[in-house]
Amino acid sequence: MICPDKMCKQEIPGDSLFCDQCGARILHCSKCGSAGMSKFCIKCGGLMVLPEASPAAAQKPVTQTSVTQMSAPQTPPATTPAPAAPVTQAPAPGAATVLVSLPSEKFFLCHPGGWKLEAMDGDILGRATGPHVGRLGAFPVISSSHAKITRQGAGWFITDLKSTNGTYLNGARLEPNVPARIKQNDVLILANVTFTGREA
Repeated sequence: MICPDKMCKQEIPGDSLFCDQCGARILHCSKCGSAGMSKFCIKCGGLMVLPEASPAAAQKPVTQTSVTQMSAPQTPPATTPAPAAPVTQAPAPGAATVLVSLPSEKFFLCHPGGWKLEAMDGDILGRATGPHVGRLGAFPVISSSHAKITRQGAGWFITDLKSTNGTYLNGARLEPNVPARIKQNDVLILANVTFTGREA
């Protein structure tokens, strides 16, 4: 799930009550299951409620209280069953939300020294090849054409291009010419130069 806070937009677990990146409280629509931060869903206009442990068990007090406060003319017996059916179905749309699976346009490789590489689909990471030679050219341990960043349907991938000193993802050395998925906060090492992955 992507944090609904416009300033954050970081990927967080789908069952989060708060964003572990920015601390924003996450609400879910009682009709369509979409995540958000406002009182009403921006997609369907449904009432936004706190996601409790399970949709069936936890929606009783929260939904009744919320609906009574937000829409007084409705009676609780008529209101309680209506959200129950869509909320039960909410995990399915949430699990298949297209926005979660689509990668961003850019992927950043952040160096501990405070600088970062703004990688785009097809970028070569190398000492003498690709758009980042200005930074990577300073590291003799990195091969001329060390690795390649690609953006595919499910996300971002890193491929070692038969580099001399290897490419490592979260401590595991990658096989040459075999793409490996790289995600938010993954640790990528080109030879001995360390980066942390950040999606835009």
